[in-house]
Amino acid sequence: MNNILPPDEIEYSGRPEGKDQILRDSSWLCGFRVDDMDGPQVSARQVASYADGATPFIQDMNSVSTEVITTENQRTANYVHQGWSIGAIATISPWTSSRIDAANRHNAEGAWVTRRTLVTRLKVQVLLQDLAPAPEFVAAIEAALGLPTRFERFQGVYLALSRWGDVVPLGLEIGSSLALTDTETNLTQISATTSYNSFTYLSTIGTANIVRKGGASNAGWDDGAWTTVDVPATEWRPIRIITVAPTVCLLTNDIQARLTELYDDRLLCLQPLIVNPLGWEWETCDDTDNASRTISKVEVHSSGYIIGLSVHYLDGVVSRAGREAANKHTFKLTNGEHIVEVLTCTDGEWLRGMQFITSKGRCSVICGTLDGIPIVSRSKGGILAGFLTASKKHPQWEYLMTSAGGIWRYDLVPKIPKQDDVYSDYYGARNLPGTNFNDRPLIGNSGSMYISNVAIQAGAHIDGIQVSYKPRTTGLGIDH
Repeated sequence: MNNILPPDEIEYSGRPEGKDQILRDSSWLCGFRVDDMDGPQVSARQVASYADGATPFIQDMNSVSTEVITTENQRTANYVHQGWSIGAIATISPWTSSRIDAANRHNAEGAWVTRRTLVTRLKVQVLLQDLAPAPEFVAAIEAALGLPTRFERFQGVYLALSRWGDVVPLGLEIGSSLALTDTETNLTQISATTSYNSFTYLSTIGTANIVRKGGASNAGWDDGAWTTVDVPATEWRPIRIITVAPTVCLLTNDIQARLTELYDDRLLCLQPLIVNPLGWEWETCDDTDNASRTISKVEVHSSGYIIGLSVHYLDGVVSRAGREAANKHTFKLTNGEHIVEVLTCTDGEWLRGMQFITSKGRCSVICGTLDGIPIVSRSKGGILAGFLTASKKHPQWEYLMTSAGGIWRYDLVPKIPKQDDVYSDYYGARNLPGTNFNDRPLIGNSGSMYISNVAIQAGAHIDGIQVSYKPRTTGLGIDH
């Protein structure tokens, strides 16, 4: 690990520790994990060093300032509370966004206010182009990209970022600070004459989060005089993270391209081919933005047609397509259970029926009817993450759904039960009366069930089909 400061900058105001030690104590050039809802987590590993003799720009500040920042969701409020700027909070790579959503933490919306008093001693900045990645970080990413399966490659990259950090600071301020964060509603109840410099007083506000940084001594923290106390440089700490860069941006263009190529394979969207533009009285819904979340349940509104479809995620986000009308069918998933197949029926114009099959072999009821052409949607190794849907206005019954294509995700589970099974295409009439059925609920995830007999009743037309199943391990049979 090379020196964080060049040799001629080691001495600082006669203090033997120097600026180099100050920056080391501030975790300068270390990565930060930012996938946690509660706040950033610094890595113990230095993810970057200076390239080709580059040096940072360090400015003596010795200033006192206050700031008030209003935020609109819980995660942003937590990071601002720890000194992160709005720009730094928003600077994340897609790899980090996926891990944030995968945590399934509810990011409550509202109004939070952070009041901060800062005594800034140093301001440090460096260009991304002047940094080189730690060789061990490069090796960890390359090892992940070389793993045999797509799932393993994703998990390998996620693990490397968890260890080395999602972002590296490019600009920060060092000194001492005192911050209070609470909801806007709670803060309106605090007296306008309140001193926000007193740590002792702020600690009595039961609803607020308080954080004090820098200064080991308690001198001045009870009456606000801490802003005038000469704190030893060894006790200065990072008080504001101004700018950051994703750690993957430290890597070579070739490795970044390989990461982008892998990430582009994380999702597959399967939807009916629509060549013509959708004109008047059409509606569409796209769940791609939610595809890193985990589905907890689906709700279908149907009659003889599919009218509406809602996808609920574990973090509380809900995506709704179509309308909420007619019969409502709810299909809840258990812990660790995912939808791996979707049976749909269309009559050439309208979506008539839907059924969901899970990784545990469970099947939902058939919502709507199985009139039309049945299609089983699935993707090897993928779990359902959402839908791409289309609806249009019916001449009599308002808007009805016309299609629901699945969005499949490949970075969450290593293998799907029965993922190598093969389905034939549908052969037969499109819209003739009869009783349609799906044998999947009888089979579940069994790998030993097989057809032992098929009986067909027919005259001029096929009047009925009976299929008998028998597991290879027992003599018991099932007729359907």
